[in-house]
Amino acid sequence: MFVPEAGTCVPWDIKKKEFGTIAGNEELVKKEWTGLDALAYAFIWFWVQR
Repeated sequence: MFVPEAGTCVPWDIKKKEFGTIAGNEELVKKEWTGLDALAYAFIWFWVQR
């Protein structure tokens, strides 16, 4: 059973496997993914706590 760390929905390590080979700057993609994932986490918790 997959249980993500607190503050994440889909960690970068798992998403990277889905992407396969990343052409270009991997750190840039990781940074954007991490930010998007954090927003998704906050959005979900906002609606859960209402």
